[in-house]
Amino acid sequence: MKKLHSRDILFKEGSEIQKLFVVHKGELLIQKKEGSKLRNEGTVGPRSVVGIEALFHKQPYPYTLRAMESVDVEEVSKEDLQAATEKLPVWFPQILSILAKRKQVLKENKAKLDKIHALPTLFFLCARYIRHVKKDTFDLEPMIDDLRVVNGLGYNETFELLRGLCGLGIAELLPGENTQIHFYRKNLPALLYRTLFLRMTNKNLPQSLLSANEQTLLTAFISAAKTKGFEKQGSTFVTAKNFEAAYKRLFPALGFRRRGFENLIHCGYLYTSPSFTTVDFSKIEFFYAELEAVKDLVELNRVYPLLDKRLLEAMNHA
Repeated sequence: MKKLHSRDILFKEGSEIQKLFVVHKGELLIQKKEGSKLRNEGTVGPRSVVGIEALFHKQPYPYTLRAMESVDVEEVSKEDLQAATEKLPVWFPQILSILAKRKQVLKENKAKLDKIHALPTLFFLCARYIRHVKKDTFDLEPMIDDLRVVNGLGYNETFELLRGLCGLGIAELLPGENTQIHFYRKNLPALLYRTLFLRMTNKNLPQSLLSANEQTLLTAFISAAKTKGFEKQGSTFVTAKNFEAAYKRLFPALGFRRRGFENLIHCGYLYTSPSFTTVDFSKIEFFYAELEAVKDLVELNRVYPLLDKRLLEAMNHA
């Protein structure tokens, strides 16, 4: 039996000692490292068994256990467990191993679901913080604390989620005395939040917000606007000739047809002069739009499907 006094540490987070412990008397405090700080995560008391992952799966301990008072714990090594199971029916250790594996899988799946469920709140908070800063960059600590209050997501888990989002190419983490996050498109967090909220209320929302044809048209407009566009009354104008030239240069195998513009113009993403509804398509002289809004829409259409397809993969490889 191992005896601990108040403030003694049973094991530290990250330690790779392959033992589990059975608490017989007293309480221990669970502490997790978050950046340079230790945060209290609860307690374990009598009859608790800790260290299953370390013993069965050879994983480091995911937290630190510190005695809050006089504590008695029983150490169980792999050799101790093997000696004990030899006295049991041959099938019992196999069942014990299967149950331990299933518990580990459930734990990993829950951790992933917790991050996914926190995603809309994360976008909402990022949109709120980014409104009050310059250069589309803000400190992470206050936002992470807010996310913990709303969704209960821990510091390390939030960082994993943020690194996954950075892996999708929408932002970057900036290390320093206070870690910051920089979004490449300032409006994107708000747009992603609204889109996810809409998906919650409308299950039929498609994974791509724009059709492939609409995406190519807006991409061509952005390209033409960068090199040949001119500003007028808060919008960026591009001649029909330059727009068509940019489209053919970027997508030489696709035709430049009227039908692809109808929904873009109907939704107010793109405008024509003269009006598309009053003249033949061949007589249109200019296309115009708010360029930054079009860039936001194209980026939203790129990122939104990746939240389902690649976010978990990006978190795993971050």
